[in-house]
Amino acid sequence: MNRKVIGYDLNVVRTDIIKNDARNIPLADNSVDFVFIDSPYSDNIKYSNDKNCIGKISCEKPDFFDELEKVAKEIHRILKPNKVVSWLIGDQWLKRKFTPTGFLLYQRLEKYFEPMDTICVTRHNQTSNTGLWHNRARRFNFYLRGFKHLFIMKKK
Repeated sequence: MNRKVIGYDLNVVRTDIIKNDARNIPLADNSVDFVFIDSPYSDNIKYSNDKNCIGKISCEKPDFFDELEKVAKEIHRILKPNKVVSWLIGDQWLKRKFTPTGFLLYQRLEKYFEPMDTICVTRHNQTSNTGLWHNRARRFNFYLRGFKHLFIMKKK
């Protein structure tokens, strides 16, 4: 379809991905037709060794959402008017505490984008769907979440 695709990540694991922080995207204002982002959900797993990684901040702290909002501002800056962002994120249930990460992010996204749709993406064939993780979930009292949120929003 003759589309140009650019992939950025702090933790580069493929040669076609460019190392970059989403809080400072090296693209011109109003130059992009679509953005897909799969951001960190919290500090519950190691996303990268980069000291500036948002995934080193707990989603239980407002700082986590402040940093994700910086990403949202950058996406808003680079998106053309009326174009779309799709943001994938999961919630957290850890140590007997539920953090509605998706909904807390959604509140921030509404400042910059108009909602178009919300989709629950089921998690099939995830490495967490094994006996080992089921045992850990029972032992350490956390839930294995079966879905992630996919927010589809248009630039205001």
